[in-house]
Amino acid sequence: MRITDARTGRHSEIRPRRTGLLRVTVDVGERGRPFRLDDLRALLVGDVLARTCETHGLQVLTELAVPNGSGDPDGPDEQLRALRIAADRLGIHPPAHQHARADAQDRPVADLAVTSRPDADPEPSAAVLLLTGPVAEDLPTPALTPEDDPLALRLALLEHAVTAPVRLTAGTLADAAEKLTRWRALVADLASMPSGAPEADMVQASFDGLDEDLDARVALRALDALEARTDLSPGTRFETFVRLDQVLALELGRDIGRGPH
Repeated sequence: MRITDARTGRHSEIRPRRTGLLRVTVDVGERGRPFRLDDLRALLVGDVLARTCETHGLQVLTELAVPNGSGDPDGPDEQLRALRIAADRLGIHPPAHQHARADAQDRPVADLAVTSRPDADPEPSAAVLLLTGPVAEDLPTPALTPEDDPLALRLALLEHAVTAPVRLTAGTLADAAEKLTRWRALVADLASMPSGAPEADMVQASFDGLDEDLDARVALRALDALEARTDLSPGTRFETFVRLDQVLALELGRDIGRGPH
Protein backbone atom coordinates (compact mmCIF):
# COMPACT_ATOMS: atom_id res chain seq x y z
CA MET A 1 0.00 0.00 0.00
CA ARG A 2 1.22 3.48 -0.90
CA ILE A 3 0.17 6.80 0.62
CA THR A 4 0.99 10.36 -0.41
CA ASP A 5 3.10 11.72 2.45
CA ALA A 6 1.83 15.18 3.44
CA ARG A 7 5.36 16.16 4.46
CA THR A 8 6.98 15.48 1.08
CA GLY A 9 4.13 15.22 -1.42
CA ARG A 10 5.59 11.92 -2.59
CA HIS A 11 4.09 8.46 -2.69
CA SER A 12 5.50 6.39 0.14
CA GLU A 13 5.05 2.71 0.78
CA ILE A 14 3.73 1.86 4.22
CA ARG A 15 6.23 -0.42 5.92
CA PRO A 16 5.44 -1.77 9.40
CA ARG A 17 8.36 -1.63 11.80
CA ARG A 18 7.09 -4.83 13.37
CA THR A 19 6.32 -7.72 11.04
CA GLY A 20 2.59 -8.32 10.69
CA LEU A 21 1.55 -5.29 12.77
CA LEU A 22 0.89 -1.76 11.52
CA ARG A 23 0.68 0.97 14.16
CA VAL A 24 -1.53 3.93 13.17
CA THR A 25 -2.21 7.15 15.05
CA VAL A 26 -5.34 9.12 14.15
CA ASP A 27 -4.89 12.67 15.46
CA VAL A 28 -8.07 14.78 15.64
CA GLY A 29 -9.52 17.89 17.26
CA GLU A 30 -8.31 21.25 18.44
CA ARG A 31 -8.35 22.53 21.98
CA GLY A 32 -11.24 24.95 22.56
CA ARG A 33 -13.56 23.76 19.79
CA PRO A 34 -15.99 20.86 19.32
CA PHE A 35 -15.07 17.99 17.05
CA ARG A 36 -16.10 18.45 13.42
CA LEU A 37 -16.77 16.40 10.31
CA ASP A 38 -13.09 16.85 9.42
CA ASP A 39 -12.22 14.82 12.51
CA LEU A 40 -14.82 12.16 11.75
CA ARG A 41 -13.41 11.86 8.24
CA ALA A 42 -9.92 11.21 9.60
CA LEU A 43 -11.35 8.40 11.73
CA LEU A 44 -13.13 7.01 8.67
CA VAL A 45 -9.87 7.02 6.70
CA GLY A 46 -8.20 5.15 9.55
CA ASP A 47 -11.03 2.62 9.47
CA VAL A 48 -10.78 2.04 5.70
CA LEU A 49 -7.00 1.71 6.08
CA ALA A 50 -7.40 -0.94 8.77
CA ARG A 51 -10.03 -2.89 6.82
CA THR A 52 -7.91 -2.82 3.67
CA CYS A 53 -4.75 -3.95 5.46
CA GLU A 54 -6.62 -6.72 7.23
CA THR A 55 -7.73 -8.19 3.89
CA HIS A 56 -3.99 -8.53 3.15
CA GLY A 57 -3.43 -10.38 6.42
CA LEU A 58 -1.88 -7.41 8.24
CA GLN A 59 -3.02 -6.57 11.77
CA VAL A 60 -3.62 -2.86 12.42
CA LEU A 61 -3.42 -1.23 15.84
CA THR A 62 -5.10 2.19 15.77
CA GLU A 63 -4.57 4.78 18.50
CA LEU A 64 -6.63 7.96 18.80
CA ALA A 65 -4.83 11.18 19.78
CA VAL A 66 -7.05 14.00 21.08
CA PRO A 67 -6.55 17.44 22.70
CA ASN A 68 -5.70 17.35 26.38
CA GLY A 69 -8.16 20.13 27.21
CA SER A 70 -11.01 22.19 25.80
CA GLY A 71 -12.55 25.60 26.27
CA ASP A 72 -15.93 24.37 25.13
CA PRO A 73 -18.62 24.52 27.86
CA ASP A 74 -19.61 20.91 27.20
CA GLY A 75 -16.14 19.81 28.22
CA PRO A 76 -13.70 17.52 26.40
CA ASP A 77 -15.21 14.28 27.71
CA GLU A 78 -18.66 15.14 26.35
CA GLN A 79 -17.21 16.20 23.01
CA LEU A 80 -15.23 13.00 22.71
CA ARG A 81 -18.29 10.95 23.61
CA ALA A 82 -20.23 12.64 20.79
CA LEU A 83 -17.41 11.91 18.33
CA ARG A 84 -17.27 8.26 19.36
CA ILE A 85 -21.05 7.90 18.97
CA ALA A 86 -20.88 9.47 15.52
CA ALA A 87 -18.01 7.17 14.53
CA ASP A 88 -19.91 4.12 15.74
CA ARG A 89 -22.94 5.12 13.67
CA LEU A 90 -20.69 5.33 10.61
CA GLY A 91 -19.47 1.77 11.18
CA ILE A 92 -15.99 2.89 12.23
CA HIS A 93 -14.23 0.38 14.45
CA PRO A 94 -13.22 2.01 17.75
CA PRO A 95 -9.49 2.68 18.18
CA ALA A 96 -7.66 0.18 20.34
CA HIS A 97 -6.20 2.96 22.52
CA GLN A 98 -6.59 6.66 23.14
CA HIS A 99 -4.24 9.28 24.55
CA ALA A 100 -4.04 13.01 25.09
CA ARG A 101 -1.86 14.74 22.52
CA ALA A 102 0.44 16.07 25.25
CA ASP A 103 1.31 12.50 26.18
CA ALA A 104 2.35 11.47 22.66
CA GLN A 105 6.03 11.27 23.56
CA ASP A 106 5.28 8.40 25.90
CA ARG A 107 3.58 6.30 23.22
CA PRO A 108 5.03 3.64 20.88
CA VAL A 109 6.14 5.06 17.53
CA ALA A 110 3.48 4.86 14.81
CA ASP A 111 4.15 3.62 11.28
CA LEU A 112 1.53 6.02 9.89
CA ALA A 113 -0.14 9.13 11.27
CA VAL A 114 -3.53 10.33 9.97
CA THR A 115 -4.73 13.82 10.79
CA SER A 116 -7.41 16.32 9.79
CA ARG A 117 -5.33 19.26 11.06
CA PRO A 118 -3.51 20.94 8.14
CA ASP A 119 -0.88 22.65 10.31
CA ALA A 120 -0.13 19.62 12.43
CA ASP A 121 2.66 17.09 12.38
CA PRO A 122 1.17 14.87 15.05
CA GLU A 123 3.86 12.21 15.05
CA PRO A 124 7.13 13.45 13.54
CA SER A 125 8.71 10.04 14.02
CA ALA A 126 5.99 8.29 11.98
CA ALA A 127 7.25 7.11 8.61
CA VAL A 128 4.27 8.58 6.69
CA LEU A 129 1.82 11.42 7.41
CA LEU A 130 -1.60 11.36 5.73
CA LEU A 131 -3.55 14.63 5.78
CA THR A 132 -7.25 14.19 5.05
CA GLY A 133 -9.12 16.86 3.10
CA PRO A 134 -11.50 19.32 4.79
CA VAL A 135 -15.26 18.81 4.96
CA ALA A 136 -17.63 21.75 4.49
CA GLU A 137 -21.31 21.51 5.41
CA ASP A 138 -24.22 23.16 3.66
CA LEU A 139 -26.93 21.50 5.71
CA PRO A 140 -30.04 22.86 7.45
CA THR A 141 -28.88 21.44 10.78
CA PRO A 142 -25.12 20.95 11.26
CA ALA A 143 -24.48 17.49 12.65
CA LEU A 144 -21.78 14.84 12.73
CA THR A 145 -24.10 12.28 11.13
CA PRO A 146 -27.48 12.36 9.34
CA GLU A 147 -30.37 10.93 11.32
CA ASP A 148 -32.06 8.63 8.76
CA ASP A 149 -29.12 6.60 7.46
CA PRO A 150 -25.73 7.53 8.93
CA LEU A 151 -24.00 5.34 6.37
CA ALA A 152 -25.11 7.79 3.68
CA LEU A 153 -22.46 10.09 5.11
CA ARG A 154 -19.88 7.30 4.98
CA LEU A 155 -20.70 6.75 1.30
CA ALA A 156 -20.66 10.48 0.51
CA LEU A 157 -17.17 10.81 2.01
CA LEU A 158 -15.86 7.67 0.30
CA GLU A 159 -16.88 9.12 -3.07
CA HIS A 160 -13.95 11.56 -2.82
CA ALA A 161 -10.20 11.07 -2.75
CA VAL A 162 -9.12 11.11 0.90
CA THR A 163 -7.02 14.26 0.48
CA ALA A 164 -9.64 16.16 -1.55
CA PRO A 165 -12.06 18.68 -0.01
CA VAL A 166 -15.69 17.60 0.37
CA ARG A 167 -18.79 19.79 0.38
CA LEU A 168 -21.81 18.11 1.93
CA THR A 169 -25.35 19.20 1.08
CA ALA A 170 -28.77 17.78 1.83
CA GLY A 171 -28.90 16.66 -1.81
CA THR A 172 -25.57 14.87 -1.52
CA LEU A 173 -26.73 12.87 1.48
CA ALA A 174 -30.14 12.15 -0.07
CA ASP A 175 -28.49 10.81 -3.23
CA ALA A 176 -26.16 8.62 -1.18
CA ALA A 177 -29.05 7.28 0.91
CA GLU A 178 -31.05 6.48 -2.23
CA LYS A 179 -28.09 4.63 -3.73
CA LEU A 180 -27.65 2.57 -0.57
CA THR A 181 -31.33 1.65 -0.64
CA ARG A 182 -31.01 0.41 -4.25
CA TRP A 183 -27.84 -1.56 -3.59
CA ARG A 184 -29.22 -3.19 -0.45
CA ALA A 185 -32.43 -4.19 -2.23
CA LEU A 186 -30.43 -5.70 -5.08
CA VAL A 187 -28.10 -7.58 -2.74
CA ALA A 188 -31.11 -8.95 -0.83
CA ASP A 189 -32.63 -10.21 -4.09
CA LEU A 190 -29.34 -11.72 -5.29
CA ALA A 191 -28.84 -13.50 -1.97
CA SER A 192 -31.66 -15.92 -2.80
CA MET A 193 -29.85 -17.15 -5.94
CA PRO A 194 -27.19 -19.89 -6.21
CA SER A 195 -23.76 -18.71 -5.12
CA GLY A 196 -20.89 -17.93 -7.48
CA ALA A 197 -17.32 -16.69 -7.42
CA PRO A 198 -16.70 -12.91 -7.18
CA GLU A 199 -15.84 -11.13 -10.43
CA ALA A 200 -12.06 -11.27 -10.18
CA ASP A 201 -11.20 -8.25 -12.33
CA MET A 202 -13.61 -5.97 -10.47
CA VAL A 203 -12.30 -7.08 -7.10
CA GLN A 204 -8.65 -6.74 -8.15
CA ALA A 205 -9.16 -3.26 -9.64
CA SER A 206 -11.02 -2.16 -6.50
CA PHE A 207 -8.25 -3.29 -4.16
CA ASP A 208 -5.60 -1.81 -6.44
CA GLY A 209 -7.39 1.52 -5.99
CA LEU A 210 -7.50 1.13 -2.23
CA ASP A 211 -3.79 0.29 -2.21
CA GLU A 212 -3.08 3.69 -3.82
CA ASP A 213 -3.97 6.43 -1.33
CA LEU A 214 -6.94 4.45 0.01
CA ASP A 215 -8.97 5.47 -3.06
CA ALA A 216 -12.38 3.82 -2.63
CA ARG A 217 -13.81 5.36 -5.79
CA VAL A 218 -12.82 2.41 -8.00
CA ALA A 219 -14.70 0.06 -5.68
CA LEU A 220 -17.75 2.33 -5.69
CA ARG A 221 -17.70 2.46 -9.49
CA ALA A 222 -17.60 -1.34 -9.46
CA LEU A 223 -20.75 -1.40 -7.32
CA ASP A 224 -22.43 0.99 -9.74
CA ALA A 225 -21.47 -1.31 -12.62
CA LEU A 226 -22.78 -4.39 -10.81
CA GLU A 227 -26.28 -2.93 -10.89
CA ALA A 228 -26.28 -3.16 -14.68
CA ARG A 229 -24.16 -6.30 -15.15
CA THR A 230 -26.99 -8.72 -15.86
CA ASP A 231 -24.51 -10.67 -17.99
CA LEU A 232 -22.95 -11.87 -14.76
CA SER A 233 -24.58 -14.64 -12.75
CA PRO A 234 -26.62 -13.51 -9.73
CA GLY A 235 -24.24 -15.40 -7.45
CA THR A 236 -21.19 -13.64 -8.88
CA ARG A 237 -22.84 -10.24 -8.52
CA PHE A 238 -23.80 -11.04 -4.92
CA GLU A 239 -20.36 -12.28 -3.91
CA THR A 240 -18.69 -9.25 -5.51
CA PHE A 241 -20.95 -6.89 -3.59
CA VAL A 242 -20.17 -8.73 -0.35
CA ARG A 243 -16.43 -8.88 -1.00
CA LEU A 244 -16.10 -5.15 -1.63
CA ASP A 245 -18.33 -4.32 1.32
CA GLN A 246 -15.79 -5.93 3.63
CA VAL A 247 -13.78 -2.73 3.24
CA LEU A 248 -16.46 -0.19 2.30
CA ALA A 249 -18.63 -1.26 5.29
CA LEU A 250 -21.89 0.13 3.88
CA GLU A 251 -23.98 -2.74 5.30
CA LEU A 252 -25.07 -3.82 1.84
CA GLY A 253 -26.41 -7.09 3.24
CA ARG A 254 -28.64 -5.33 5.76
CA ASP A 255 -31.91 -6.25 4.01
CA ILE A 256 -31.19 -9.92 3.37
CA GLY A 257 -34.07 -12.01 4.68
CA ARG A 258 -36.40 -9.08 5.26
CA GLY A 259 -38.93 -10.09 2.62
CA PRO A 260 -39.62 -9.03 -0.98
CA HIS A 261 -37.99 -5.91 -2.40
